[in-house]
Amino acid sequence: MSVQDLILIYEGSVKRVWKPEAIDDILWFEFTDDYSVFDWGKMPDTIVNKGRALAAVGAYCFKYLERPELWKELQSSPHLARFDQKWLEKRWSHRMFTETLTASGAPHHFRGLVSASGESLDWKNVARQSSAYMQVLPAVPLRPEPYQLIVQTVYYYPRRPITAPRRLIPLEVVFRFGMPAGSSLKQRLERDPDYARILGLDTIPQDGEWFPYPIVEFFTKLEPKDRLLTVQEALLISMLSPDEFEDMIELTYDTALALYDLFARRGIELWDGKFEFVTGVEGLLIADSIGPDELRLVHEGQHLSKEMIRQFYRGSPWDEAIREAQTRAIARGRLEEWRQICRTTLKAEPERLPPELKAIIDQLYGVIANEVSGEKIFADHPGLDDFAKTLAKIEPSAAGGSGRVTKGN
Repeated sequence: MSVQDLILIYEGSVKRVWKPEAIDDILWFEFTDDYSVFDWGKMPDTIVNKGRALAAVGAYCFKYLERPELWKELQSSPHLARFDQKWLEKRWSHRMFTETLTASGAPHHFRGLVSASGESLDWKNVARQSSAYMQVLPAVPLRPEPYQLIVQTVYYYPRRPITAPRRLIPLEVVFRFGMPAGSSLKQRLERDPDYARILGLDTIPQDGEWFPYPIVEFFTKLEPKDRLLTVQEALLISMLSPDEFEDMIELTYDTALALYDLFARRGIELWDGKFEFVTGVEGLLIADSIGPDELRLVHEGQHLSKEMIRQFYRGSPWDEAIREAQTRAIARGRLEEWRQICRTTLKAEPERLPPELKAIIDQLYGVIANEVSGEKIFADHPGLDDFAKTLAKIEPSAAGGSGRVTKGN
């Protein structure tokens, strides 16, 4: 079976999902070199090696997390010493940790990496291929239905039975180890200082502060724009039982801690990230992928993710137009129309990245893949320390964020 035998069933701004014509219980994820920021969709540039690097990092992380010995060793990791030890002990004694993770590793939907010809592919060799695909178990999304009620667009999540072996839980579960500069959490805390208490924090954190333990937030997955949810709303939307929902939270905590430890071993700080899940015949499974597009990674104060691209666009005319478009869309009760308002009414589109900045970003995903895996997957890429030094030379540009590279050492 090769890519010629596949049917395209979904194409997003950065990923395509393919289904083998004659096989129902497997999907192929194809990560493209496109990227998106601010929920805009496909941006005007592409990033070299991005798709193959994401496939390699995702495959590496899933295989890493599925090892039972990892979880047994995690309890004594020196990298977790900064976190509240009583809180950690509760994690180590929970049934998710004792009955699942230490017994059989982290449950996930990943089933293998393949080339375009369908041959099994080692993540170490993705650079030798024109493309790489992640094979995953399929899950049915129960999409919310929009309704106009009291001059607002609201979303109804129907509770209907499904015959498929798995369904997608329509949530993005966000974990946060601290509050780095640029975190959206800061804005929520400024609007509502009591939100810190709701998250389980004793005080309002400051920029750059690490939390005593990770916190979680819930956002919608299948609506036009990600919407922050209370725990009550997330439980209802998930259609999980309270015990199942608790297991999802625990799996989020534990997987976040394991990734924190993994990146700390590489000299990289993991500040926050998000997981998606499916549920079905195998129980709860980690879904989607794991990599720099889902995680906020920092080395020597430099962001190793799309955050450097976000910084370029923050404060730009396009960024300001997005905010205005969303305000107008909310006022009309049609938030899903904000992109159209931005394009057609406000005549705003993102500009292309400056060549010097793009040349640096073109190395980003290859550098991360090399560093996380410990293998030189992508040749002719700098080491992490040298790459971070290059990032430190980026100065603010006229676009409103980062963009110009200084000369010299």
